[in-house]
Amino acid sequence: MSKIISLILFVFIHCSTSFAEEPAAWEIDDKYLTPKCFIYEWMSSDNFEEFFNRYVSENKKWEDWWNNIGEYYGKQIPLEDSFEASWGKDTLSLTRYLKDCTSPEPVTKDEVKLLSYSIVDVTPEESCKSLAPNIIAKCLDLKVVNVVESFPAMSSEVHTSIYGIFELMGKNKIILPLKMNYLVKKKTETKVQTKAEIEKISLSNFEWIKNQTKLSNTNQLIFEDRFLKLLEYNISSQSLYLGLGKGKKTLFKNLRVVLGGPPDKIEYLSNRRYVVANACRGHSCPEKGLVFIDTGRKEVAGVIRHFFIHDLKMSGEGDFLIFSKNHKTLNGLSDMFFKVVKEWIKEKKISPTKVRFIGSDGSINDVTKKFLNK
Repeated sequence: MSKIISLILFVFIHCSTSFAEEPAAWEIDDKYLTPKCFIYEWMSSDNFEEFFNRYVSENKKWEDWWNNIGEYYGKQIPLEDSFEASWGKDTLSLTRYLKDCTSPEPVTKDEVKLLSYSIVDVTPEESCKSLAPNIIAKCLDLKVVNVVESFPAMSSEVHTSIYGIFELMGKNKIILPLKMNYLVKKKTETKVQTKAEIEKISLSNFEWIKNQTKLSNTNQLIFEDRFLKLLEYNISSQSLYLGLGKGKKTLFKNLRVVLGGPPDKIEYLSNRRYVVANACRGHSCPEKGLVFIDTGRKEVAGVIRHFFIHDLKMSGEGDFLIFSKNHKTLNGLSDMFFKVVKEWIKEKKISPTKVRFIGSDGSINDVTKKFLNK
């Protein structure tokens, strides 16, 4: 009898825990919002860049505009406005109609798009009126929401923002992002890794990339956590603006953007000692990236072909930014690296106007003549 009672208690506790872990869906009018309802920034930032370029006419900072986007509805941003993206494939709009994205059943996950959301147990300090003072429509509800992008073998990306539901004159209900990046993202790892732990992980990732056979192209690599950690640990943390989305990005994030579009196959050279991966930016293939990994010397070097730097716009063929955390000067890079880059230039039919180098000291130096003489 005691065994039966114990079993019943176990099942009850297990089921209660399972139900408690299931995030509650946002409910309105006996229907539930699905992940499709929420606007969020793509990994490439292409959608946010399109919105910014369309609606911002004055000198506004990227972060300030997005963090206070609700203030611009009814002025710079017309409600229900939609337009074709510059790359000609997608129709973009900041307005989502609830009739197009709700479900009669609670749905918080999109298994196909690997997208989910959860309501944050925080009441926004601001009211609808203060967040969106120029919207005449009636505000029905306001919540802080985590929108989570999941990637195979890669850490999830969390976007935390305030969204508001409004009722238009014709009784259509819409949802709008009112304040992006509302909360600081929670780190999945609270423990600070020591230098020895980072080196150990990095060394194991060099061995992994040398021996792996499952992944065959660059797109597959950038959704692999071990590859991203290999890059992150071995690339300078310096931030700069290269025109790959608005605002400054770290070298690591800039590289992710240019490796996120049409990919080439991963290339292994010299008995798999050297690994080469390259691709171009989605919707903007002239912007390209290449990663060169030397598993023997445990070194990583990268090249980004870009058309902006700081506030300067490049003309013609664009520029190259070469970077390596392992060397202070360009001359420290191996002959194999230069051979690979020169073959890449020939294959892609590109030629840089100017070449810059960021080394271990973080300084940016013009190395055009040195590069051309290699």
